[in-house]
Amino acid sequence: MFKRMRALLWSRKEMMLANKQIVVNIIMPFVMVLLYQFVYKDLKNMNQIILYLVLPMIPSFLGYVMPNLVAEEAEKNNQRSLRLAGVKSWEYVLASLLIPFILNLLYIFLLIFYLEVDFADLGLPYVLSILLMSLTIFLLFLMVALLTNSQTRAAILAMPVMMVTFLLPLFSMMDKGLEKVIDYTYMGAYSRAGTDWSSYQLTDKTFWVLLIWLLLSLAGVIWATKRRQIIR
Repeated sequence: MFKRMRALLWSRKEMMLANKQIVVNIIMPFVMVLLYQFVYKDLKNMNQIILYLVLPMIPSFLGYVMPNLVAEEAEKNNQRSLRLAGVKSWEYVLASLLIPFILNLLYIFLLIFYLEVDFADLGLPYVLSILLMSLTIFLLFLMVALLTNSQTRAAILAMPVMMVTFLLPLFSMMDKGLEKVIDYTYMGAYSRAGTDWSSYQLTDKTFWVLLIWLLLSLAGVIWATKRRQIIR
């Protein structure tokens, strides 16, 4: 099992480093931080606004990598080789999620440190909402990836997930009337917690909505894996 996982992770790493588009996606959150620092340089609470806007972009850009990787494997017929090598479905799914999620954690930590935000001020509910939101986004991207067999189609189908994740926090700042709609998306808990770190509680309905989205996206990945019969 560990040998198969190590081989899968090594393969993912090599594919990511060989693809310039993927490398660009990985560095884009940092570019957006620099851009927002220029745009909001005159605001008193600039760092808090940047943190709120950029945190969802991290899993959005990193998650967009997965459809390209999985579709590339499908085009090269590598998935058949993995199946013949005895790779199990859960190993394939875990290997697909692990590198993006680790990069996501690293980015979150570095962003908070760079913006000089006190970890103690964020609170456990806010941190949990960030992590669960990120995992849900990755699962949605992976589900899309498993349902496609070409990189072009994967990029097109993954774009709505990326744009929704990218834009909802910005829209919530521009139009408070959208908050009720956002509450029922996987971004609802983050949107609520991100605007008031101290008072947000895990008993809030948006957190339960996020958990439902997480379970549904996980079920979607399981269904997509079985439907395509990518790995036994």
